[in-house]
Amino acid sequence: MPNEAIVYSGPYEVGRLRRRRDRRVEEYLFRRSIRTHVAMPDMTPSRIAKLVLYFIVFFVLLATFTGGMALLVMAYRLPPDMPISKKFPGLCAVPGKWVGDVKHIVWSDENQSELGAIRRQMSRAVERYGLEGQRRLMACNLDDSWGYASGKPCVLLKLTQALGFEAITYDHGITLPDHAPDELYNYLSDLGLEARMNRIWVHCRHKKEEGLDVQFEFVPERFFDAEYLFATKNVFVNLTADDETSTYTEDPALRRIIGVQFKNIPPNTDIFIKCEVWAKNIPLYMGSVRFHVRRTGPVHPTTPLLLDEWYE
Repeated sequence: MPNEAIVYSGPYEVGRLRRRRDRRVEEYLFRRSIRTHVAMPDMTPSRIAKLVLYFIVFFVLLATFTGGMALLVMAYRLPPDMPISKKFPGLCAVPGKWVGDVKHIVWSDENQSELGAIRRQMSRAVERYGLEGQRRLMACNLDDSWGYASGKPCVLLKLTQALGFEAITYDHGITLPDHAPDELYNYLSDLGLEARMNRIWVHCRHKKEEGLDVQFEFVPERFFDAEYLFATKNVFVNLTADDETSTYTEDPALRRIIGVQFKNIPPNTDIFIKCEVWAKNIPLYMGSVRFHVRRTGPVHPTTPLLLDEWYE
């Protein structure tokens, strides 16, 4: 066979030389492992004490660092209104959807899906008070749709809970600030002295426009009774019982909700309403709610339709 026809499978190596090379590599790896090997020291009592001391120092430094960072965050990043400090109440309302800081209430007298959504919102707000709450707000729900089916919609205003808060009320019209509405001043001036004491007043007004005269009716009254209003539970003497020592327990949350009924709502008109609570230590930006109310209705054409038979 000629040499050109031979195909070599690899470099030729004698077995004896290969074994000698492998032995040298094994000896080299063994010597290197001896140089780099670090034996585990014995766990003597002194070594255990050192490890425990290292762990204690590490966790003390970690706790110090974490506590320092927490104090810095609390001092410079958290707002001054801390959870442990006393707060003043705010004003919330149902129904409607928030769009920015304005609550939009849009409905139609004949749209049952819109009326059903409003009824569900109102029912969720009132059901926690049971039959007593329904009885208190009955004048708002005479049509079983909270007035939205009869064109007299009703909204519920509720003061949020602030335990331990004591409202400082306006007991005389002369004590109202200069920016107070004249209607509220006249209302307080017409009341007797006993009817003005210890009450957080509610006032609603609408944006004045030509041909628009929205009337407001408050259910059951135009105020929140401030006596023990922000307590968890009140105990009162039962004056109707024969026994003078008998008492009854009241949940003050029931007195923190009232209804406001809007009347003379024209269809297809954007109406802007603002409701406020007035007390000396409740800021107006917390005790006010703005509404955008629109009652939709069918639009009748103002020009006659052009029928094909008119051209015959």
